[in-house]
Amino acid sequence: MRGILMGLLLSNIVFLAWNILTPRLASTPVQVVTGLGGAESLRLLSEVNSAQLLPYPSAEPNVAVPVPNEDALMGRGGEYCAEIGPFRDEADAQGYISSFGGRMELSLDVRELQIAPDYRVYLPPFSARELAQSTLDTLRAQFTANDLGIDTYLMPNGELANGIALGLFSEQGNAASVQRQMEVLGYKVIVRTEPKSELEVWLLATGISTKAEFDQHWAQMRLSRSYVDTGEKLCETIAHAL
Repeated sequence: MRGILMGLLLSNIVFLAWNILTPRLASTPVQVVTGLGGAESLRLLSEVNSAQLLPYPSAEPNVAVPVPNEDALMGRGGEYCAEIGPFRDEADAQGYISSFGGRMELSLDVRELQIAPDYRVYLPPFSARELAQSTLDTLRAQFTANDLGIDTYLMPNGELANGIALGLFSEQGNAASVQRQMEVLGYKVIVRTEPKSELEVWLLATGISTKAEFDQHWAQMRLSRSYVDTGEKLCETIAHAL
């Protein structure tokens, strides 16, 4: 009985204390901390003038960038281009155009190719033509006496006028042999490399949709010229060349 009374007494004390303290906590003012450095206090969006609002860029949607396939990179997206040749000469190529120009667009493509050089052996120009002629006569006598089969002549004009030609050779070893023979006779000659080139005649084929279409035409076109061949060529390269 005594324990029950003590429990009721403690319950009343706790209840009384709770009623006393609760109003005080609710009435305690809440302090608002302003921004650092004197910054403006926070305001609701509805309290701000719309003219003062700055636009915020929205995130751009992810746009898929198309990756060109191999056909587009090689110029095969809507057109196939090829080269045909080499032909014997321009007339040969023109005849080919006359025969097959109706199947596709064919244009002439003449190319200059560097080939193996020649080697010119000569004595440099003399100060006077008479001196050059006298030296030439002496040389021919020496060639005969030494059984040397060197063809020689006097160069009449150009940058080497009054010089003595001793041959134009396609093999560098032959030019070096003449040079050594002349040194034995007491002459210092010059061996000059002469660059050479030749022309190759090709045709550029355009205006074809696909390689399959070209191959269909080529099966007939190749029969008229067994010595020409074909291969794919970038259409962009042809466009820049034309």
